[in-house]
Amino acid sequence: MSDDVGDNLSHPDSLIRLTSTVLRFRCPSISSKSAKDVNYLQAFRTVGTHTTTQKVLKTANSTRDYLIKALSAKKKSVPHKTIAAASEQYITPIHQLLIACRVQPESARLDQRLIFEWSPGIEDKPRYFKSEAIMYELCMAIATYGISTAGVGTDECTAGDFAAASRNFKKASGVFEFLGNTQLPSWQAKSSKALQEALPAECRIGVCQAFQVLFLGIAQQMAVATVLMKEGTPNWSLLSKLSLGISEMFEEFVTLMRNRAPDVKTLIDPDFFVLMTTQIELQKCFSLYFHARHYWENELDYGLGIAMMNKALSGMRFRETPTGAGLPPISKKSPLKSIEKDLNYVKAHVQKVLSSWEKDNSSIYFVKVPLTVPADKKLAQGVRMMKPELYELPDVEPVALILPEGDDVPQHTEDSDYELAKALQEQLNAE
Repeated sequence: MSDDVGDNLSHPDSLIRLTSTVLRFRCPSISSKSAKDVNYLQAFRTVGTHTTTQKVLKTANSTRDYLIKALSAKKKSVPHKTIAAASEQYITPIHQLLIACRVQPESARLDQRLIFEWSPGIEDKPRYFKSEAIMYELCMAIATYGISTAGVGTDECTAGDFAAASRNFKKASGVFEFLGNTQLPSWQAKSSKALQEALPAECRIGVCQAFQVLFLGIAQQMAVATVLMKEGTPNWSLLSKLSLGISEMFEEFVTLMRNRAPDVKTLIDPDFFVLMTTQIELQKCFSLYFHARHYWENELDYGLGIAMMNKALSGMRFRETPTGAGLPPISKKSPLKSIEKDLNYVKAHVQKVLSSWEKDNSSIYFVKVPLTVPADKKLAQGVRMMKPELYELPDVEPVALILPEGDDVPQHTEDSDYELAKALQEQLNAE
């Protein structure tokens, strides 16, 4: 395979690069103040005296410090693997502490307040959100694990390891499926819409449900690229169905964002949605391209193959109006500038295949070419081959929270997690 447009009609490398184009998201971040002020050992100083509890509190502190260090690393490339490992390690002790506070609410008293402050990674411009709910910290840690896992997938895609990339995007999809369908609904069941909207994007149910679909679509992109990388003739029919399935998943993502999180959609980098629009249209074109090759090479239906290839090429043209058919135009400052060269290569390749087929048909086969693709020959819908990898919180035992004998807690400890939880319960259902 190569990008040379010669007599060879096999698919070019540029097609593989285009079909696997993705945009990585920034990981969430913890504010410098929260990084310094949150100390679980100090917060649970009075009630966290049990040996096992002390161990969990120390682990919570050390793994949080490790995560903060990973998130704030000043490197040319984001250390997604390190962030994923750090967030996964941090999830276990805070989940364990949260369970302890739930089953021992009378003993869940703090010596100092825990104020968690996070900035979302999905939004274009950083802004910080505060909460005193340990559940908030847990959800943001889980979201960080999901975003960083998708980042690992993007890094593997860039390196050409599409199979590994697909696995990580399925894993990321599973994380956001868990957040959107299990964790966040149980937490926010009794909270008002206004309070839900005062949370970071990664703590919004609609956003997580949308990103579960997005990452699953990207996982399928990687699967298509994996097939195209293999030697020999690929299964064109399967690829056409998978590509249409990718387009449908991306359309579903945009619809979910528009309907369930419209305010967040306006805060995401608009360049991302330009790329989404481009990918939705390109994947439809790729589906037609693969389907055309199936009809030409396998079904020997030369007229239909030419009609489909012609439609694929037509779909790759730039729009003449903002709402017209085709691809968004590429300006000098367009985010699509990076794929312009590959797009031109692919267009030239499709034109080369089409011209070759038309020449053969006019001199050898003499099959009538339909003006439009018959409805019964079009794919009714795509195939969604991928499923999210199941994500669950680790199975842990609650640690002991022990009040001093006679409940003789110093006055300054009355700002306990239990007392705070009671105040927050109506808002965020923290318990």
